[in-house]
Amino acid sequence: MTHPAPDLWICVKNIEDRWSVWPAALPVPAGWQMESAPAAQADCLARIEALWQDPRPAALKEAMA
Repeated sequence: MTHPAPDLWICVKNIEDRWSVWPAALPVPAGWQMESAPAAQADCLARIEALWQDPRPAALKEAMA
């Protein structure tokens, strides 16, 4: 059984500064926080691309500082 793709998405970020998109109609998973208003998936992906310049986990960035 297939489900239709969600119309609205949100940007979410976890404590390791990892970003993702998440369907706006679903609860944000534990360990993640909402970082944007609901928007089209392409808009959320563009926002993540603009904001997430360093894909290393936060712990690795701290260790290398």
